[in-house]
Amino acid sequence: MECKVCGQDNPPEAGFCGNCGAALVAAVEPPSSAEATAVAVEYVGGMIRLGAAIIDGVIISLISSVLQWLIHGPAIVSGIPLLCLYHWLFTGLRGQTPGKMALGIKVVNAQGDRPSLGIAALREVLGKLISTVVLCLGFLWIETNKQKQGWHDRIAGTYVVKVVKAKSKE
Repeated sequence: MECKVCGQDNPPEAGFCGNCGAALVAAVEPPSSAEATAVAVEYVGGMIRLGAAIIDGVIISLISSVLQWLIHGPAIVSGIPLLCLYHWLFTGLRGQTPGKMALGIKVVNAQGDRPSLGIAALREVLGKLISTVVLCLGFLWIETNKQKQGWHDRIAGTYVVKVVKAKSKE
């Protein structure tokens, strides 16, 4: 499938251009008509992501508090590893943390699928560390980028998009 933005040839299953990251619009032939319909992707900006992060933060704080109470250890013992594990596993196994699920957004790779556990680790641990330590500029970058990618997304080749509900046939 050819990208309409940069002209790069992409595999037919790709949801995003491997060169510029633009959403690839797939044409689907309806069974009863010769006209093609298009499916567009909506990238998600920083404010919705911030809302998801707040929901996830509350959940992680509750889990961390329970673990701290159970093991009688300092909060740092359960907090930071739990934070990394939570985001890594939910993103790698489901493409969404509970906060993202609640707000109807998800993390996808260039093909529109959930990222693998390896890519999720790259995004959630290394990528977010880099996005944070440079004065959080990696997160602010989301609002300046056309595909709404932060540095952690660029590093991992991921995008955050709205979840599209499948239409039921009645």
